[in-house]
Amino acid sequence: MNKRRRFARGAWFRSAVLLLLAFAVGSLYTPYPAELVKALRGASPKPTIVREIREVKVPVEAPAPSSEPPVKVVPAWQPESHFAMPTIELPPFPPALPERVETGRFEHINSIAPGLNLHSSVVFRPGSTAAADRKLKEAYMVKLELQLLQPHAANGEELCALNPELPTVLPAYEELMRGAQVSPWFAALYRHKQNRIRKTAATLDKLLDRHNFYDTDTILQIEAPGSGRRLLWLQADMDVVSDGSDGDRLPTMPEKVLKSDYYQPTTSYRWKKLGKTPNPLLEVWIARLEKLRKDKSASKEAIERARATVFDLKNCSFLLAEYDPFIVIPLTFKEGKDDRFRPRPGDYAAVVVGKVVYPAIVGDYGPNFKTGEASLRLAKLVNERATSLARPVSDLSVSYLIFPGSKEPTDGPIDYPRLNSRCRELLQELGGLGEGAEFREVQDLLAPPPAGAGSGAGS
Repeated sequence: MNKRRRFARGAWFRSAVLLLLAFAVGSLYTPYPAELVKALRGASPKPTIVREIREVKVPVEAPAPSSEPPVKVVPAWQPESHFAMPTIELPPFPPALPERVETGRFEHINSIAPGLNLHSSVVFRPGSTAAADRKLKEAYMVKLELQLLQPHAANGEELCALNPELPTVLPAYEELMRGAQVSPWFAALYRHKQNRIRKTAATLDKLLDRHNFYDTDTILQIEAPGSGRRLLWLQADMDVVSDGSDGDRLPTMPEKVLKSDYYQPTTSYRWKKLGKTPNPLLEVWIARLEKLRKDKSASKEAIERARATVFDLKNCSFLLAEYDPFIVIPLTFKEGKDDRFRPRPGDYAAVVVGKVVYPAIVGDYGPNFKTGEASLRLAKLVNERATSLARPVSDLSVSYLIFPGSKEPTDGPIDYPRLNSRCRELLQELGGLGEGAEFREVQDLLAPPPAGAGSGAGS
């Protein structure tokens, strides 16, 4: 049994070996053994020839198709040339500046003064290293230069260019101008303007604007030939003030005035209170004073100013800008030693606009860098559309003829008949008014109407 099994196994083994030998001998007649030998020896495989096939149009008749099979062209392997890395976008060099100022909380320097012409530039100069340059003050610096034209005081001929009617209003105009001298207060006024601009320009604060810098064309001191009447001629525009209070003549005031933080209840021209009716703004200022005293951050100056105002409102009466015709002169007129031409509150004045002359008094002091202010009553007489926010005259064509030393001996409310007659007399001392001039008399709007008469108001 065992011999038979061993015989069978041997027969199968011999048969398998014979088959393998037969297969090996048959493979010698194929190209694979040669390629295998070359691969084992490190030879490079034979490159595949790629034939470019183009479509060619031949005008002759195509040959008969061949019976041989077409040659199959195998394309050669090529490495991939595409990558998944995203495209890198570099910023422009140098970087572009923004086309406009970005929005946000900022204020353009051009807003520090209306009418300001701004010419700005940024200059980069070659320097050293950043480490060295950052230690130099001049490496990062702003140079601010504000350029203004300083006006001279206008003469008589130049004043006529502003108001050609002046020789018609004042027939002695040429004679008055021949003896006119520029007042020292003109230079003093513009010195205050300059100092104010220097102070605010250093801090880039609100500057004195173009309108208020060039608000005064001249200030002349004139002594009329013959009469010797002293005259201070101020040529300016006309802005509006709306200050003052008087419980005796106006016991109540509008709610907007009582609640205003800017309304000034007093004027420089004042008189001892004549009646017992309290000033309508007294309680407002008493409350304001108490509030300041409780406020630990309030300055001593603010408390003292409020205390002085309360005292004045209890004891004095003042002009009313809405009802009384008066002008405002700058505090600059308090400067200097020569009192001959110095105006004071209460002095009479004549205001010339075109051919019309308006009587008024000097009623208040204003800032030392500004002229050309009139009460709301006078402003409305000049231009009925004037308001506390709308000036009646914007150009420098208004002539303020102030008569120094002409105030009444006793201070008190304006006596309107006296105002009209006295201004006529003072103008007569200058040579009188011409035939083409119009003197506009002013009436008291707060005077009680005569018995049996209506309550209509005058001019």
